[in-house]
Amino acid sequence: MIQISEPITLEKLLPLIHKLPKVEREQLLKSLEEESQLDAAILLYQEGEVTLSRASELAGIHRFEFEEALAARGILKIVEVDSAEALKEGVSLIKSLHKSKSRTEGQES
Repeated sequence: MIQISEPITLEKLLPLIHKLPKVEREQLLKSLEEESQLDAAILLYQEGEVTLSRASELAGIHRFEFEEALAARGILKIVEVDSAEALKEGVSLIKSLHKSKSRTEGQES
């Protein structure tokens, strides 16, 4: 295991990156760029500046992947409803769908 006693700064990291073979360097830089895009999209989403759908577009990933990234970081998905009644109806619908799916799966076994 590698232990780092002091923070890695960009100034220390760049010379190491330039020593990598070209293909590996390009992959690393692309990965860093994608991660930066994702971080920026998550921040905009958390601040309520963009919707979940728009944030996933900005991150360049599918909405479900964006939701997974949120969950991995412990960030709750923002859900807006028109009223408490609409929320109750939605929860009831989801519960009924889960029940019917469970019954269907039970019959297939």
